[in-house]
Amino acid sequence: MSGSEQEDAGPEGEGEAESGGEKEAEAGTQGDQMMPDDGVYLQLTEEEDGDSGLEDLGERFELCIQTVEELEQKRDNLIQEITVLLEPKLEDIRGAHEDIEKAYRLQAQVVLERDSLRQEIRAVKRKLFQVTREYVACQYQLENSRHDVAQFQVSKEEMQSMVTQLSEELSSVRDTCAQRKQALLQRLEVPQNQRGSRYLQESRRLSMEFENFMLENRHVLEAEYEPVFVRLLERRAATAKDLQQTREEVNRLKEALRPLQAEVSELHMHNWRLEQRIMLKKRKRDEEVLQLREQVEGMENSIREMKIGVQLQERKNKELEQLRSGLAHELSIYKGCLEIYGQLCTAKDKTE
Repeated sequence: MSGSEQEDAGPEGEGEAESGGEKEAEAGTQGDQMMPDDGVYLQLTEEEDGDSGLEDLGERFELCIQTVEELEQKRDNLIQEITVLLEPKLEDIRGAHEDIEKAYRLQAQVVLERDSLRQEIRAVKRKLFQVTREYVACQYQLENSRHDVAQFQVSKEEMQSMVTQLSEELSSVRDTCAQRKQALLQRLEVPQNQRGSRYLQESRRLSMEFENFMLENRHVLEAEYEPVFVRLLERRAATAKDLQQTREEVNRLKEALRPLQAEVSELHMHNWRLEQRIMLKKRKRDEEVLQLREQVEGMENSIREMKIGVQLQERKNKELEQLRSGLAHELSIYKGCLEIYGQLCTAKDKTE
């Protein structure tokens, strides 16, 4: 309206200028009066531009709000998906923890069994040592008995040699006596008439000499060989008694050695079984430890993947937070613009 009034005022001013100077003064006065109307027009144009900018800002703000709502909905969906995805992982982790606890309990049980087996092995070794010591003592006694038997055999051989020697000496003495007796008999066979008192005396003398010789030889033999023979007989009796006792002791030791040998073989078999059980337990424990290590590695990989997923989610949450802060900043700007717009509207109402 101000622009059309200006255009209408222009031809009127020119007509009045042609008709007279008074008309020009009025036209100047009217032109001066139209200047405020031009300022109002510019203000209204700026207000229309501000209204269009505020509408664009409102549309943009609504779009940002929708985007934020969509992002929040997407975030909630992602959180729900992550929760759903993490649930089996958490179940696996709980199961793995239970398996680890079970493995530790099993390991403690294996350690207790190992300690008990070691104690049994120590007891078996102590018993085996005692049995071995008794066996060595029996072997020592048996060797002593064998040595005594050998000494008895040597003594027996010595006695046999002495008996043989005495038998030979006795045979030689008997031969000598038989020869002298034969000589005397030959002398006695001489005719009766040739014998005389001299021969009778000689015969008596020889008979006395022979008796004396036999008596002396007998006393000499008894004095020389009787103590030896008595000692040999006593030694023989003692040796026979010792031999009998030794044989009885050997038999007793053999009888006592049989159960010891059976017990030693049984202890060896028990020791072998214990070693086999220990090896089996150790192999089983190694397999379980290897399986647990594999499970722990799998859990560590799962936890690593979960950490990566959580880091990605934290990054997305950070981006959403930054977007929210940016939208809040734009919202504050929009609020400021609305306040300015309200102030302008209030000022316009006041001017009207």
